[in-house]
Amino acid sequence: MKIFLFLLACAALLASVSEAPAQKVRLGVAGISGTNAHPYVSKQLGLYQKYNVDMELIAFQGGSQLIQAMLAGDIPMSFSEGVTALATDIKTPQLYFIGGVVNIFPFTILSKPEIQRPADLRGKKIAISRFGSSSDVAVRTAVERHGLTDKDVLILQVGGQSERFAALRSGVVDAAIVSPPFNLVGRKLGFKEVIDVSETGVAYAHQQIVARKDFIDGQPEFLMRILRATIEGLGYWKDASRREAVTQNVAKFLKLDAQKDKDQLDETFRYYGRVFPAKPYATVEGLELSASILKKARPDAKDLNAKEFVVNRFVAEMEKDGFLVKAMGGK
Repeated sequence: MKIFLFLLACAALLASVSEAPAQKVRLGVAGISGTNAHPYVSKQLGLYQKYNVDMELIAFQGGSQLIQAMLAGDIPMSFSEGVTALATDIKTPQLYFIGGVVNIFPFTILSKPEIQRPADLRGKKIAISRFGSSSDVAVRTAVERHGLTDKDVLILQVGGQSERFAALRSGVVDAAIVSPPFNLVGRKLGFKEVIDVSETGVAYAHQQIVARKDFIDGQPEFLMRILRATIEGLGYWKDASRREAVTQNVAKFLKLDAQKDKDQLDETFRYYGRVFPAKPYATVEGLELSASILKKARPDAKDLNAKEFVVNRFVAEMEKDGFLVKAMGGK
């Protein structure tokens, strides 16, 4: 009888542990886009719940607003572009880069059909979002890689992707920098993908996993569970058998029709499945480029050392214990 009661007590204890409420966390992204879809998809597919994380995803209107919310203590982690995070945290560092989701430029330069090669961009107008943005840096980097300088082209601030695409369609500009799925839409309308900037080989901190220092120091086990869920979700984009599950939820996030917009969704899946790194470390090289951009624009950033903002030990632990290989399908 005593043994039975002991076993019953153990079973009750295990049940109470397994039914422990999931820990809540708010994660931020800088707007609704294909690049920012992955945490939403992971949540919808139950991956955060799998790691006992109750994740609330908040889409901000731009990176600066997102980082200000972090500094104010509203959210402990986010997916942010490197320059934005560094720029708002120079004097009293509170934010650190703990992983890298997109460590290159995920852009394509679309052009009018008559522009057949990069050299044909000489003297042409190219639409970006704003000066100093990742789209601006990407255009300048791309044309330089093809023998032009930023003085050989006319770079215009136009706004978001929809505005840039509209400017190209109306003939206001000769080319525009976009990310998936706008590249596919452009191809269907007869525009030319004159440069795939992701193929330049330039490291860039386009989307990093950013965490507040107090969260890193105070809740490392919880942070690790959030990271495991996030990285396992990235692996889904590299698995063709999960294409439909991913794209159905991307459609919800981007407010697209899963059937009518299937080609766009498939292109988003294909593109980011290639872009997401098999080892999602924060990119030191890419962040050094971000720091160099800041130093040109702001005197107070002259002593900025990007390496001091990188904490890669969590991803390193996942690589050591075999989690990365398993999550990324052995790639």
